[in-house]
Amino acid sequence: MLHPAPALAFALVAVNDLWLKAHHPGWLSGKLSDLGLCFLLPVFLVAVGEWGAWVVWRLRRRGHWRAGLGPILLACVVAGAYFAALQLWPVAAVAHVRALHALAPGRGYAVTPDPSDLLALIAVPLAFLHLARRRGGTP
Repeated sequence: MLHPAPALAFALVAVNDLWLKAHHPGWLSGKLSDLGLCFLLPVFLVAVGEWGAWVVWRLRRRGHWRAGLGPILLACVVAGAYFAALQLWPVAAVAHVRALHALAPGRGYAVTPDPSDLLALIAVPLAFLHLARRRGGTP
């Protein structure tokens, strides 16, 4: 998460959601967050998984967790499926917005399902390649 690529993806989403969408709404500002999130979500899920594995390792006093590329692939598949559900299934979009309101109330969250947003899924394999290279197991 501290590498420049995820930091840039986070900055893209933050600037786009907090400023660009409000001052320059339109097609491009809608797609920029999609692109950033499709890169950032798999990276985030791997980071959470690795932290969780570390906690389990510390609690059980076993050797280091070494699972190869499996957790990375799983994180990318989950992230891609979640994003696709938001774009294709209005019920998922409503549930996502409700969860955001529960986690951080007071903001105007909105998800507009749009199948053309699925083009942003190109960032998921890019996140996989980034994570695999960082781990040292180039696919």
